Amino acid sequence: MNEKMNAKEVYAFIGLGQMGGNETKSIHAKGYSSVMPANTAQSDLDGLDIPEDCKYHILGGYGSSKERKKAKQLLAENNCENFDLLINEIKERFGDCRIIFLMGSSGGGSGSAMLPAIKKRLLAETDKTICVVTCTPDDNASMKEYMNCYEFFQELESVEGGGATFIIDNNKNKEKLVLNEQFACYLDAFLNCETSSARGVVDRAEIENVLSQRGACIVNKQGSDNATTQTVIERIRDNIYAPLENDGVVANVALVNSNSNVRLSEIIENVGKPLATFEGWELDATVLAISGCSLPYKMLDEIKQRIEENKDTIKKNLTATSERRLTGNIDFLGDITTEKPKTEKVESTRDWLFM
Repeated sequence: MNEKMNAKEVYAFIGLGQMGGNETKSIHAKGYSSVMPANTAQSDLDGLDIPEDCKYHILGGYGSSKERKKAKQLLAENNCENFDLLINEIKERFGDCRIIFLMGSSGGGSGSAMLPAIKKRLLAETDKTICVVTCTPDDNASMKEYMNCYEFFQELESVEGGGATFIIDNNKNKEKLVLNEQFACYLDAFLNCETSSARGVVDRAEIENVLSQRGACIVNKQGSDNATTQTVIERIRDNIYAPLENDGVVANVALVNSNSNVRLSEIIENVGKPLATFEGWELDATVLAISGCSLPYKMLDEIKQRIEENKDTIKKNLTATSERRLTGNIDFLGDITTEKPKTEKVESTRDWLFM
């Protein structure tokens, strides 16, 4: 079996909620068999073109309707029975995998609610590297999605331990499924970027070193004909991901060249001086991975500000239907008395006996 197939057998992908399930479908289409879309809604699972035995429905669930609390309560029922079942299923299915990717939307219900807690438990109960793939709401999202997103990153940031976090920005394409497919393409290229070049390779250990680093991570891919130092640098900022912070925080840079037109030294000048660099050659495309970056705090601050600006409206809308606004008595007809007609008693046969 070739090395590429080996790579596809040592990584597991768990899709939580609708976004996670769709991303799992894109990953599965790339040839990865260790996938598990998990959802509180059976209908979402039914819509995925993935083998049925890969799917996992959380017992008693019928969707979370963007309510994080609802999804958490489902896991917590019966002394966390559903939570234990889900974690045990993951450990049983993917015991031989070295890295697990948890995928779910930050702004949704099921994925947003479950992902941070699942990462925390898997880090505590296994020796796996746990990576995260998520997305942020676009500018047309509801206030509920922004609130979910901010709470999600608060929880994720509090989880101690390594593992890269890939953050797709839904503003980058109105077609969300296209973003899923693009990410699957880029990640697949990086996971399979080992070559046999005498000039140098990025080997499996170095690939996993990049993925094990805590913090934001981006992966890009460009065709050999288009890859130059300038185009690669441009794609660091202009891509499918949430914007990187301009703080120079970076742990690892891995570059696998398809030609001699891309200079790693200039990339480092652009992103900041990393702890480690890895460079390989003679791939059919140029692949760049940067990990150990800060979370997109500027974007998250803007989301928080948007929530703060609308909190009074949110409170008003939530309480408006609970107020009693129809007051006063309009029953002026109650003052008018009318003589009630006399009613004749209907006699029974018993009355006839006692007349």
